[in-house]
Amino acid sequence: MAEPRKLTLFTIITMASAVCLVGAAPADEPLGDPVHQLVWESQLWDRPEAKTRAVTVNNWNRNAVAAFFNTTYTPALGVPMQWSGNVATCDAGTTSQAYIDATMQMINYYRGMVGLADATNAVAYNAGAQQAALMMSANYALSHNPPSSWTCWTSAGAAAAGASNLALGNAGPTAINAYIRDSGSGNYFVGHRRWILYPLLNQFGTGSVGETTPNANALYVFTGFGARPPAPDKIAWPPEGYVPYQTVYTRWSLALNTSSSVSFASANVTMTENGSPVSLSVVSRTNNGYGDNTIVWEPSGVYFSPGSPDRRFTVTVSNILVNGSPQTRVYDVVVMDPATVSDEIFSDGFESGHTGAWSGAAP
Repeated sequence: MAEPRKLTLFTIITMASAVCLVGAAPADEPLGDPVHQLVWESQLWDRPEAKTRAVTVNNWNRNAVAAFFNTTYTPALGVPMQWSGNVATCDAGTTSQAYIDATMQMINYYRGMVGLADATNAVAYNAGAQQAALMMSANYALSHNPPSSWTCWTSAGAAAAGASNLALGNAGPTAINAYIRDSGSGNYFVGHRRWILYPLLNQFGTGSVGETTPNANALYVFTGFGARPPAPDKIAWPPEGYVPYQTVYTRWSLALNTSSSVSFASANVTMTENGSPVSLSVVSRTNNGYGDNTIVWEPSGVYFSPGSPDRRFTVTVSNILVNGSPQTRVYDVVVMDPATVSDEIFSDGFESGHTGAWSGAAP
């Protein structure tokens, strides 16, 4: 586990700004190192029943994606925390139930966009997460192994810190955005994102503090691993299909939803925009122990702004070794402004369930 590290940055700049840059190297965000856990699917230490609801959004229906963003993502950001605690007396307090619900709503926005079933709040883990968040705020530092000398230290909070995504400067729904964005030089393998979008996880605990103390969040992720769902085929962010520009972050990633052995060690990534190559750098291929193995890359010089027309990118990830056999995944991402109406009609199935393509061997 990481040692405590003092932070110089408090406020995370959200992606709601007027212009979004994809591919630039962002400044470090106040996120703790992601917690590490190798998961052996044949020996799961807890098996909560998997959720199996149908996906609520069709990514190839532009109106549905815009409605999902405007009714799920945006409202979650406006829910007040209403924290009842006090850092001076080390009272972890609670937040409003509406704020906990909004935090889960933001988690399920991202999960719904990649085709995963909704996760639920593991209520039994909230109190420990709340104490962990208080410690991070009170000491203005982040650690998965906080020492007992820390202000407001508790054994329950320390245990939760060792099993949680940690954020300082963000809480609740905005912390979920920070975890999915996963910027900073130490998060190049997007470990926080990978836990939230891990198909074997369907419950999270959450604790947030703020308003009268620096905002902080602990998202308890080691609540127990369940059975792997049969779909979707892949976990990509940004996902295949239409996606609001506000949630297209610097780092793009791909994992496969399979119990088979997957290696990206020799994989290659290419991107085009309307047939023109997009420059990119692969920043991670081999980091395990953070959900599923994942490849991560950063496109260069790609900007998005409000009111821009839809932009279509084709992603090709080749030479993925699945049980030692090479495979390729090809899929399209259409970056859109959910506040604008598009009258574009595509002839290749964008509005009728086009799902990309894959082959059993590299092209």
